[in-house]
Amino acid sequence: MSQQILDLLGVGVGPFNLSLAALIPKSEKVLFLDNKPEFSWHSELMFEDACMQTSYLKDLVTPVDPTSPYSFLNYLVAHDQFYHFLNTDRKTISRIEFEAYCKWVSIKLEERIEFDSMVEDIQFKEDRFRVFTKTREFDTKDLCIASGPQPNIPACVKDQIGPNIFHSKSPNFKNLNLQGKRVLIVGGGQTGVEIFRNTYKGKWGQPLEVTMVTGRDNLRPLDEGPFTNEVFTPDFVQNFYRLDQKTKDELTENLLLASDGNTPYYLQEVYNELYMDKFYRDQKTKISIKPARWLKQVETKGSNSVVSLENLLNKEIEILDVDIVVLATGFTSKLPSFMNSLENHLSLDSQGRLEFDQEYRLKTDLDRNNIYMMNFSRHGHGVADPQTSLMSWRSAIIANQVTGKDLYKTIPSKNTFLNFFN
Repeated sequence: MSQQILDLLGVGVGPFNLSLAALIPKSEKVLFLDNKPEFSWHSELMFEDACMQTSYLKDLVTPVDPTSPYSFLNYLVAHDQFYHFLNTDRKTISRIEFEAYCKWVSIKLEERIEFDSMVEDIQFKEDRFRVFTKTREFDTKDLCIASGPQPNIPACVKDQIGPNIFHSKSPNFKNLNLQGKRVLIVGGGQTGVEIFRNTYKGKWGQPLEVTMVTGRDNLRPLDEGPFTNEVFTPDFVQNFYRLDQKTKDELTENLLLASDGNTPYYLQEVYNELYMDKFYRDQKTKISIKPARWLKQVETKGSNSVVSLENLLNKEIEILDVDIVVLATGFTSKLPSFMNSLENHLSLDSQGRLEFDQEYRLKTDLDRNNIYMMNFSRHGHGVADPQTSLMSWRSAIIANQVTGKDLYKTIPSKNTFLNFFN
């Protein structure tokens, strides 16, 4: 059992909690736990061509503390890459670079991060939370949960998950062999398109057929115009939070492509490759993209699958025979199982979703103890919540709350080019 009560214990060390760890002063008693052996970020999907969709200046710390030693620019200087990086003339970086930067920060913060520590249960005892791992117990005043959302598995295929039918967040990619296989990718967001491209390019062996289906009416590009990006500002998020829930839900749906669209240049590269393959190369793999299709049923027959799709345009049912089904169907915010013991303390809205205050605290019946959660409040704080764009600002809010000090400026200025709310 721990000999002291922590000010804050964080569960999960992805970019979000890593940002918080970098912003909380060393004088505070904090600890962050993660079940992985070292920092990694969506390692299953760390493709050579996968890029971030936000500026490299929106790193773990820079927007709220540009002098921090944990900035991406300082990472470049420390690795003697600064001038060479500038010569690449890029606004964004690859996910490989971002992961390497975050891993570097995690090593710098190793005194407050413990890897190989899987949290199994959290209980509230008197005036503190008690956190149980397989081998240890910790007492803490506050919590910050950033363990990530759960894979969204369509109901029609939940009972068939295995080596031939799996979600994109799966270790199956590590030893995947698609040589001569018929592959179906379900989902046309950025992850689905990246898997589609890497599949037909033979990353896991050259498949016989590659089909991508999406419920969207097309492969829609990310809306990254300057005025659209005003929704990824502190001013917008704070005002969005104050709206009634019906308006929030409608606005979040309308802003879907501001957060979940495909990187435009990536779509262009895919189109150009398909063009060259069709007219100038001897492409052995049959490639098909089917928009406006909805997965209805998957019937397993031996090592093969018979997939039923509904064409949302003409309402016809289409049948595909495939060997592999990859579900690039996104994620869902679900209370982690290690929080089940706290469930009775939590407040839910009319749709059963967790309720948050403006500072990213769960609404609970606890008087003096706080549970902060990251990437669980898209319905409350808007489309920026699961994105990295405002992670440092959110971390700064939590850091100020945990320390009881105004360490960082988090109250947004009114300098905005779009007056959404006044």
